[in-house]
Amino acid sequence: MELDLSSSSLLTVRPCPHKQTMALIPPSKDKSKHKLVIGESSGRVSLFEFKRGEINTAWTNESLLNSSIGGTGGVVVGGANDMAGGDDETARQRIGSMFSKGTSSASADGAAGASNSGITSLTLGGAGSKNDKVFVSNGLKVIGLSKKGKPFFTLTSNSSEAIQQILVKNSSLWCRQSGGGYQKYVNGAESEFYQVAEGVNWIEYESLTSSCEDSETHDALLGCQDRSIRVIRKGENISTLGVDVCVTSLGCIDKNSEPVQNHKRVVFGTSSGTVAMIRIDGDGAGSHGWAVPSSGKSKGMVNVLTFSDISHDGVDDIVVGWEDGTVSVLGFDISPDMPQAQFSANIGESISSVACGRVSNADYDEIVCLGFAGKVISFTNEPLHTKDTQDKHGRTHATINNENRIKSMKKELEEMEGQIKTKKTLLATKEKHPSDSNAIGASADLIGAFEAKTIFTLDEAEAAYLVNVEIPLEMNLVLLTSSVSVDLLDSETSTATVSRSIPAEESGLKLSACYRMVDGGSRLQMKVRTTEGEYGEISATIVGSSTPHKSAVVVKFPVKPLSLHCRAVAFRPDEASRQLNTLTLRGSFTSNVAHEWVRACLPEIPPFQPSLSDNEDEPRTLSFRNVFTGSILQVNYSANLMTLKSDNLSTLAIFKECVSRESTKRRVHVSDSVDVNEESIPNFLGLMHNRLQHLLSLSRQVEIIEAIKEINTAEAGDNEWMSPEYKEILKKSDQIRAEHKMRPMIQNYLCAIITDLFVDRHKLRGVDVKHRIPDLHAIITDYDGDRLLHMFSLGFSAD
Repeated sequence: MELDLSSSSLLTVRPCPHKQTMALIPPSKDKSKHKLVIGESSGRVSLFEFKRGEINTAWTNESLLNSSIGGTGGVVVGGANDMAGGDDETARQRIGSMFSKGTSSASADGAAGASNSGITSLTLGGAGSKNDKVFVSNGLKVIGLSKKGKPFFTLTSNSSEAIQQILVKNSSLWCRQSGGGYQKYVNGAESEFYQVAEGVNWIEYESLTSSCEDSETHDALLGCQDRSIRVIRKGENISTLGVDVCVTSLGCIDKNSEPVQNHKRVVFGTSSGTVAMIRIDGDGAGSHGWAVPSSGKSKGMVNVLTFSDISHDGVDDIVVGWEDGTVSVLGFDISPDMPQAQFSANIGESISSVACGRVSNADYDEIVCLGFAGKVISFTNEPLHTKDTQDKHGRTHATINNENRIKSMKKELEEMEGQIKTKKTLLATKEKHPSDSNAIGASADLIGAFEAKTIFTLDEAEAAYLVNVEIPLEMNLVLLTSSVSVDLLDSETSTATVSRSIPAEESGLKLSACYRMVDGGSRLQMKVRTTEGEYGEISATIVGSSTPHKSAVVVKFPVKPLSLHCRAVAFRPDEASRQLNTLTLRGSFTSNVAHEWVRACLPEIPPFQPSLSDNEDEPRTLSFRNVFTGSILQVNYSANLMTLKSDNLSTLAIFKECVSRESTKRRVHVSDSVDVNEESIPNFLGLMHNRLQHLLSLSRQVEIIEAIKEINTAEAGDNEWMSPEYKEILKKSDQIRAEHKMRPMIQNYLCAIITDLFVDRHKLRGVDVKHRIPDLHAIITDYDGDRLLHMFSLGFSAD
């Protein structure tokens, strides 16, 4: 059943780039509405109420980044910023029992641990099930706010990593840190710590053994960058559950309920946009359930998800917010075993937070979405375009809401006019007194500096990197440059015009492309395919349409030598049975140095090697898959020894060259040896066979498309006489033309891969075959599989 939800714009706040920075405070009475609380990148936290479209700001706290509550290394209740009023005093006593009392400090150290990154996470908490207190994180600090918006406690983490996400339950506080750390505090004291070297993207707490409300019994579920979900119990990793893609968000759909058939269902989103479910039992063992792949063109990652019975069928639906701005509802009304999409909409900017409740009307459910640039959009089942029976003018609900919203906006405009006058005064002062530091600051503000959100991720299905950029204002253009060879690919979601220029030779650049926004917008997706064997960086210069002056942000993305390889949890049976070549590297180096060499060559490698045991010299094994060719790579390393196995000799040659370069920097002697498996050559060429055959067939298909269409038109659309092949060509004619347009680029790319293999193979034999490369290219262009194999086997004749 499709849901009929109407959208309306609630308000706009300052940019909110961090995930989970919005929440709905439950109503105190049955017929009351939820209140909306938002934490911004500026550090401001505000609570909003809505009445028939009119916005009422209940409270705003803009001084949290300079809060002087407490000191460092613990929690302080009722510190220098003590609360006033009976309600706040009661709240302090009730919530204060959650945390151990420390020593109050009103010194300059009171703001220790704060950062300029603004609010990085926001959640609700309180005594029992009464989630009426707001908790926010900034830098190393966690701050609690009372119902009136006043700080009543603070905690400064003893870690050096900034806090990215927090969860609160009774006396427990869970923290996710930027460097892959996880901490749990109980009554203000650290009770658990766990480190994931690859990084943690999301945390959730859940009691896998019961529905017990005691937060002491809750386990922590970590969604990790290394394509796994870890189950942490009392600080120990009891289970690591592998998934195919990096986990970016997760939640338990059976939260606070008894396990069903001894397990609970955990729903998670991935970097590829897939939403999937895994069953986890009380021992941490998991079994995979359903999976819903992304159906959007941009294939943005899943940012957030939550659960609510929007469809009113007695079963919680899954509400998902994607990076590309899409919000969807997945319901179980058709099948309890596989959710179906019931609603989908796009808010025009990446979604930072999603919450469900009743904000505008106590009688109707809403999905409230917070966007990166600060846009707050509501999707409600209230019939907004029907007349309000209580309105004497016969206006619709939407009209009333819009008129009230206009009144609120007029008030905001008056406030903004006052701020503009102040800025103008400071700017005029600067012109008269250039040395005035305050005036200089005002001038910098007028230039229009902005924060850019960028994502550089490998799209495994397209075998290309997606470069997503987003800013909180209209984008003018993006200049994309690269020091490595890349192919620009068309992005289905981009409407920008692209112009390329040949970089000057002395610049060291191999690409210079300008993307100009045609229809406006604040988001842009670019798609590039890198060439393995080259390393360097891709740079994006993002220019905003600010006035009176233009401003820009420059972002750089590193490109590794084996950039098209991705981590693999495990190889498939057909991959594990392949014939592999082996590269062995020996020398006087530690396992940490070996790890640095692996990181210099391959993506998805953490800055430091994971601690598998107390023995630092224990061998470590990593598995990779090339997303373009399908070849595999297994890396095993320890102190003084590295062993690599791959079915592509060129992969080993690239890694060998990378280690040679890095070891020379360290003045470490490394000896190498390569064991070539001759059967790996035809097997790898077999992986290329289907691609080459497909390219060969495109030309013939394009030639006959027009003829087939003319005959089909003459027969009045009756194509029953056609063969299945002709029907397929007619059906996919647009796709075939698009692929044929890209044929030269892909053919050159495949030609380069096969040529590298040809040269690398014969180089190991001590044979120079560069003079045979033109013959090899001719065979690939007019593809003949048998002649290609014969060329590799002889190296001297193409006959």
